[in-house]
Amino acid sequence: PLRCTGDALRAFHTAIRSSPLNTKNQAMKEQAQGTMLKVLTSFKSSEIEQAVNSLDRNGVDLLMKYIYKGFEKPTENSSAILLQWHEKVCVWCSLGSATLRRVLASALV
Repeated sequence: PLRCTGDALRAFHTAIRSSPLNTKNQAMKEQAQGTMLKVLTSFKSSEIEQAVNSLDRNGVDLLMKYIYKGFEKPTENSSAILLQWHEKVCVWCSLGSATLRRVLASALV
């Protein structure tokens, strides 16, 4: 488990940077999703806002995609944690309408 804030934040940025954005390889996508879910659930509630604020718009869009994917395949207690992430992303985006539209549009493709 990631025990300190710095480790969790480094793992978060590594997972975001290494996301397989343009691959058709489903196994690679699922592995990245699993890794990101582990990283997201390792954060304390009080650390989530700092992590979201450390991203640019593209990073926040990608994070929101991972959050929605996590809702599709929940693990024990992941939905509650993902809801906290979702809330912070929505605050970052001033209610998230543009990010939400981009995420949903790309999910339909």
